[in-house]
This record gives sequence, structure tokens and C-alpha cells, in this order.
Amino acid sequence: MKLVLIYTLIAGVISALTAPIPGTSLLLTALEVYMIVHLSKTQEAKIGLKEIGYSAMALYGLSTVLKDAALEVLTFVPVIGWGAEVIVAMLFVFFLGMLANLYFSRPSRKGRDFEQHTDQITSHRTDRPD
Repeated sequence: MKLVLIYTLIAGVISALTAPIPGTSLLLTALEVYMIVHLSKTQEAKIGLKEIGYSAMALYGLSTVLKDAALEVLTFVPVIGWGAEVIVAMLFVFFLGMLANLYFSRPSRKGRDFEQHTDQITSHRTDRPD
């Protein structure tokens, strides 16, 4: 939980500093991907490059849509729009962090290693009668 709050604060600072600059959601996406990898390491869950790539693409798409929606709704008053962008970015990172933390804390994700599990699967096949 503490890590999620730290990443939420970092996202708020990044968003506040870069709010008026278009195309800065890449910075937040990089932070979100780094947060996911960091949470997986702290929970001792293994995450592969393929999963990181898919996560990055999905996060970039979702965060861009949310950021654009916040900006479009509140572009009439720039200061309020920038504030809304900061709030949206912080809430997105917070809920993403909480979900990732919950996901990686599941016992099935702890120390996942496919080579180790293949040995267990083949031993189960030889043990059961056909």
C-alpha cells in the first residue's frame, strides 16, 4: 500500500508539472509500467517481457483516453482542466496500483516459473492411471 501511495504522489507531481504540455501521458505510462514491475518484484511474482509489453500498450491507451476526456470536458477553464488532469492521473495510478498489488499477492502468482511447473505437470501425468 505504501508503494502505491508513493507512485500516486509521483504521478500527481508529473501530471501537475506537465499538464499543459500535450503528449505527456507517455511519462505516466512509463511510471505505471515501472510500478507494476516493482510491485511484482516486491510480491515475488515473476512477470515476463510479453506481459509488460501488453500492459504498457493497454495502459497507454486507457490513460490517454482518460486524460483526453478530462481535458476535453474542462478545456473551457484551463486551470480547472489541469487540476482535473492531475486528479484523474492520481486516481488512475492509485487504482491500478491497488489492482496490481491484489493480483500479485495471490498465491498462484508467487514465484511463477513455467519450467518448474512443467516438471510437476509431467509427474502428475505419470502418476495417474489411464
